[in-house]
Amino acid sequence: MNRILLRVIIAMTTVTALNATDIIIDKVKLKEIKTKNKVLQDPVLHLAGAIEKPDSYILKIEARSPQGSQLITAILDKKTSELYIGSAYDKEGNAIFFPKDAKAIKEGVSFSYGKGSKEIYVVTDPECPYCTRFEKAVAGKLDDYRVHVILFPLSFHKKSPAMIEWIMQGKDDVQKKERFEEVMLKGSTQYQVLIKDAKKPFVYSEAVAQAMKKTDKAAMELNVRGTPAIYDSNFMPVSQDQLLKSGKK
Repeated sequence: MNRILLRVIIAMTTVTALNATDIIIDKVKLKEIKTKNKVLQDPVLHLAGAIEKPDSYILKIEARSPQGSQLITAILDKKTSELYIGSAYDKEGNAIFFPKDAKAIKEGVSFSYGKGSKEIYVVTDPECPYCTRFEKAVAGKLDDYRVHVILFPLSFHKKSPAMIEWIMQGKDDVQKKERFEEVMLKGSTQYQVLIKDAKKPFVYSEAVAQAMKKTDKAAMELNVRGTPAIYDSNFMPVSQDQLLKSGKK
């Protein structure tokens, strides 16, 4: 592995925590900040928050598109109004991340199970073969955890919304987990009774549609790039190998 790349990866494992109390969410102030650079005035970019530093602002930007939204961290120089988008590091080489919205992530949880003392968040797509493989690998091995499942359908998985609707129609978390396992571990196709026209996009029921809006926001906050994705109680990524090793202990 390239030595420079290795150093960057190691540096990113240490994150500089930004004080959540310093976050600017006042709409008037954010509007003022947007005027300082033309890129920020692009209608597809929504300035969701900012943190003021002596010489700059650290910005939380939501880039919106028909395919979904993505959060971007950017640095706005106070003196020059120059905008820098991408990874940022403090003088010690620690990666700087905008604080995640814990409330939005927790509200996006589809269901939870387990009574363990440690918490994890699992973002998964019922139609994703890698997610199925993951669920089979961890089955019965997560007793140490309280697992929060976030059902997140990838756009190219056309059956996933119907699967999620069927799972989410469970009366409580226990039944939702049972249905989830029926699909993921046993290959159940009971969800197919909900598909009225396979040639048209599946339409969620009103209640599930509202829940999925919260799920989308949670996935955006977590910066999900694929499934399955696992995060610890601080919303930091956890590899499947780490989780399985921890589960064995």
